[in-house]
Amino acid sequence: MKLLAKQLPALLAALVSVFSGLQAQVPVLSGYYGMPVRVEPISLSGSMGEFRAAHFHTGLDFRVGGVSGAPVYAVADGYISRITVSGGGYGNCLLVSHPNGTISLYGHLDAFSPKVAAYVEQEQYRRESFQVSLDCPPEMFPVQKGEQIGKAGNTGDSGGPHLHFEIRYQDSLYDNGMVTANLLNHGVYKLEDALPPEFRMVLFYGYSTSDDGIPVTRLITGFDGNNKQAAVNVPDTFFVAIDAIDRMNNTNFRLGVQTWEVYLDQDLVYQFSNLDLPLSWTRHILSLIHYPERSRNGRSLLKTWVEPGNVLKDRTYAPTLGLFTLSDTLTHSLRIVVHDAAGHSTRRTYAIRKNSGLEALTDRQENVVNTPTDGLPAEEYQQHFYWDRENSFAARDIRITVPSKALYSDMLFQASRLGMLEWQLHTPDIPLHLPMQVELRIPDTIPAALHDKVVVMRLQDNGRDPHRQAADPNLWRSAGGESTDSLVTFRTNSFGRFRMDVDTIPPAVIASFSRGADLRGRSSVKFTIKDACSGIGDYKVTIDGKWILGVHDPKRSRITCMLEPERITRGVRHQVVMQVTDQKNNITTYKTEFLW
Repeated sequence: MKLLAKQLPALLAALVSVFSGLQAQVPVLSGYYGMPVRVEPISLSGSMGEFRAAHFHTGLDFRVGGVSGAPVYAVADGYISRITVSGGGYGNCLLVSHPNGTISLYGHLDAFSPKVAAYVEQEQYRRESFQVSLDCPPEMFPVQKGEQIGKAGNTGDSGGPHLHFEIRYQDSLYDNGMVTANLLNHGVYKLEDALPPEFRMVLFYGYSTSDDGIPVTRLITGFDGNNKQAAVNVPDTFFVAIDAIDRMNNTNFRLGVQTWEVYLDQDLVYQFSNLDLPLSWTRHILSLIHYPERSRNGRSLLKTWVEPGNVLKDRTYAPTLGLFTLSDTLTHSLRIVVHDAAGHSTRRTYAIRKNSGLEALTDRQENVVNTPTDGLPAEEYQQHFYWDRENSFAARDIRITVPSKALYSDMLFQASRLGMLEWQLHTPDIPLHLPMQVELRIPDTIPAALHDKVVVMRLQDNGRDPHRQAADPNLWRSAGGESTDSLVTFRTNSFGRFRMDVDTIPPAVIASFSRGADLRGRSSVKFTIKDACSGIGDYKVTIDGKWILGVHDPKRSRITCMLEPERITRGVRHQVVMQVTDQKNNITTYKTEFLW
């Protein structure tokens, strides 16, 4: 340890050099861009690198006063190069290309500028599709710095009105993929920030491996964020998991930490930095956080243990892979420091002492699968799955294929049959980076005539995203499934409990007005569409036999159709037909009429 302490300054200098070299492809960002919104005081509801349920947050979320409609401005000269409209994702979204080689993104917009909106609507009617993705040449929509290009809103996967904003660039270090910049780290925007980060929880875990090399982790003890100093007995090998957030002035939202550091006595033994992020890496958050805690309690804690499949090594310093050992039974100091982008830091210190007897703890072992079999003969299986190769599992009526590098470390896969239609496929405590493919044989109790209606449902776990509605642990949701030759095949990003179901029930449709209603004072009509099993697949609305644009808001299960005199004749009765199809081709044709 003393030798490492002497080498620490040179080591940190080398780290800075490595991180700087990794960012060498970045254009100069500071001083180039204006503000995308002008709602005072400027404040955030989300920051770059913030931990979300299954991805890193990839930009800045600017607050707009809690209501839609705040003007959004181009941050630099350029042209609108791409327009996307979707019920999910970024909803109404613009991308602007700039002369310095960067692209700015404006997501969840309530509306586009009039000329852009007219073009989008024209294309939606031409294609007869609400969802569109439009690439635009430079001469179509040139913009100047400070020009209004839209209004902030709540479209797509958004939990409230705001502007999601990013600056992206292409980087040869990541196979010329697109990278999103940490704008606070680059100093592009300087927001009022006099508040340090906060600790919310620190957990200590024991680490060991089974006889065949599979990692085993055990929760040893934990402390809430207010505990500033404590004594901890640790096993021979351990790691820590840290729940920390940043705070800023003018907002109550929980933001992302810039840098995590762990010191054993005086030696830096772990560091993770929130750098610019390749867009293809956002799901790798699952290898950074301690996923059992995410799955069970909805909390995202950064863990120091670096799994073999963790690709975030370019922003991580972990000479012992984030696993710590003590060479004696003396008391040592473990210090955790978290930093924000404004230079503030907060620390917690723990007095640790090795107690090898803790290795005998088995009652706290994680990732144990306990599954009843409903009185059926036991069908329970286990098999070693390797993180760096394709894994296949087969048993009676089931076959599973897990692609190479879908796992972050080796695991002992466990499967149990719970009934003729139901399987427990390991536990949601283990994440999947890539989807696995599952084939299930359809039992004879389901007639062949209904095989094309078979859908696989997954029981939702306890994971929660604070920006989305909480998942219901008792709710079954569709995992999809295509039926061929008495087999149903589906792909899923999660282990868990699955069952086959038959979906013969068409979607439900409810209009916001009664049949024949006088709507001459309204500017739109709304419909609620829901499907209880396989989910909505497609929809189509016609008024007087002509296709009309229906704006889909999946968060509210709502379709909104604007009533425009250039498309609908005033002063007469209109015939409406809405056709909604679910994922198993069950169709509801809903007919009504109104006066407008």
